[in-house]
Amino acid sequence: VDTQISYLLAVISRCVWSMETRLVETKFAYLELMCSTAACGGLAFLCWQLYHTTSKHSVFFLRVYVTAPACLVLAFFFHPGDDWFSMQILVSYTMFQEAMGLLPQLYLMRHMHEVEAMTSHYVGLIVIARFIRMIFWGKMYFIGEHFLQLFFADICHTLLSADYMYLWMRKLKDGGRLIYSQSV
Repeated sequence: VDTQISYLLAVISRCVWSMETRLVETKFAYLELMCSTAACGGLAFLCWQLYHTTSKHSVFFLRVYVTAPACLVLAFFFHPGDDWFSMQILVSYTMFQEAMGLLPQLYLMRHMHEVEAMTSHYVGLIVIARFIRMIFWGKMYFIGEHFLQLFFADICHTLLSADYMYLWMRKLKDGGRLIYSQSV
């Protein structure tokens, strides 16, 4: 639930700051914002509805009511631009919220013996998407657009999920189940 609510907060933030960019000139941006908002809202709602079906929950410091303010503080200090208050803070908040949003899921999977196939594929594809976004930030750096603060959020995300990705790639290569921890 915390992961999906974190992603929903990031999407809502993206909806706000996207209206201040050149993206508003394209119809595709509106379509993407509507689809991602609907998908995140639907997933968060379903997770909330099915919250009672699990007994495993994240620890206090990884819950969304702790990570969201922490991401806001990080965004305030690590955002592109020189202004103290700007829409760039929301851009940075989106990036940090997405990075921190995966932490509750990784924590829960670390404390399970076996991770379900659908969950493992979902998290693996999220991490691959962040890796592709890191390539985008690298390309932006080489053409002269230096947003190292935003790149930092994706580096944190990738480092936090590196051990999971190793196990997930090995699972895809060898087949079988994803055994994330040795505890029973």
